[in-house]
Amino acid sequence: MDDAKNVLLVTNSATEDEILQVKEAFLDAAKKGLRIRLSLVHVIPNLPTCYFNIPSMAQLAEQYYTEAKQSLNTAGDKLGVAKKDQWLISGRVKTEVFRLANKLKTHFILASSTNIQDLHKSLAAKELPSTAKVTNMNNLLASSF
Repeated sequence: MDDAKNVLLVTNSATEDEILQVKEAFLDAAKKGLRIRLSLVHVIPNLPTCYFNIPSMAQLAEQYYTEAKQSLNTAGDKLGVAKKDQWLISGRVKTEVFRLANKLKTHFILASSTNIQDLHKSLAAKELPSTAKVTNMNNLLASSF
């Protein structure tokens, strides 16, 4: 039986300090014998397609995609997460994060303080997978997996 905990980290707005905090917490967990399977997700908001006829908007969308991919890859490199466990998706953060969490059978969702409020609003709407717990990265070291 696989007793590893599945953790999904939302990299949108995640700072370098938060990524290092996650790494430290996961190293501590490994020392305690806890098995954690980490996946990363970065959600690109949908832009209205009517604006793509404007060249500057198309360039902006391409730039946003490039920056999001770079942010995801940087976090993945620092945390040692394989490319197959890094997800770059588009849509609304709270909808897409929970959809992916369900698909991955996630136990914990980690998000920075800028995204945690949207995710908690979804908790009230009961969009959360039954097995997942949403945790702010600032509280990570205090929480137990």
